[in-house]
Amino acid sequence: MGFIGSHTDKAFHLAGYRVIGIDRQMTIPAAAGFIDELIVDDFVNIAAAVAVERNVVGIIHIAGTSLVGPSIKNPGEYYDNNVSKTNLMLEQLANLGWVGNIVFSSSAAVYGNDYTRPWKETDPKNPISPYGHSKSMCEQIIADHAHAYGHRAIALRYFNACGCDPDGELGNVWDDTHLVPQVVQSKLEGKYMTINGIDFPTPDGTCIRDYLHVSDIANAHVSAISLANSLDKNTFRVYNLGTGQGFSNLEIVQGTEEGIMFTFGPKRNGDPAELVADPNLFMSDSGWKPKYSQLDNILSTTFNWMKDLK
Repeated sequence: MGFIGSHTDKAFHLAGYRVIGIDRQMTIPAAAGFIDELIVDDFVNIAAAVAVERNVVGIIHIAGTSLVGPSIKNPGEYYDNNVSKTNLMLEQLANLGWVGNIVFSSSAAVYGNDYTRPWKETDPKNPISPYGHSKSMCEQIIADHAHAYGHRAIALRYFNACGCDPDGELGNVWDDTHLVPQVVQSKLEGKYMTINGIDFPTPDGTCIRDYLHVSDIANAHVSAISLANSLDKNTFRVYNLGTGQGFSNLEIVQGTEEGIMFTFGPKRNGDPAELVADPNLFMSDSGWKPKYSQLDNILSTTFNWMKDLK
């Protein structure tokens, strides 16, 4: 189980669900404490059979390769691991006759770089990286399978997942490539970190993102399953998942107590200038609201987790 998956396991466990975890590896070992049954294997080869054999009512599809930069250097991995394997899993589900709820972890990367702020679900998709394209393609594949086979499916377009479990039981790995854990790691090590890009068309020149605490994402999965139960069969819906507020890279770096040492580097290929969500549709339809996504809480929960990893 990985970063988002481990927190999602905990959220469903606390909500009273029986949780079956399927992944290729256990990235966050503490996740095992919130899983009733753990299968460490390639999800494509086993997920469909498990769904049928265990009479699973919902699948939370979080599996996938998820970094923008590496997707530009190695697009084939993203189209194979994200797109082809999602389609194969859904085909196997159809062949076995499983019909149920599917919640898919999509991404704000489907929107691209048109500087619309905040992004709404009705805005055109125009991804600028293979990662974004792979998420967009998965949305279409899941929609088509839902319409063909009677699933109730929801795609949640995450904006920037960050933070760690407020109870201190789960979190990200050391040497994580995302900004918030990089900031905290730099502080803990007393080393310089690099902010990529200083010439974006934003107020301070660094790119702006909507930062959503991972526990809020996990709880959104629980809310999405409840929402899916209320939908008609053959339904597919897309929702943004964010806070509606953006912070620049520089604001994140300067948001730590006492600050950290930093330098500026070149832009990364595939990085849009702004990605901020309009999250009101999911809030309205599901009743979900972010509870943990204040910037100081995101930084403090990450620090509290990572200080024990050093």
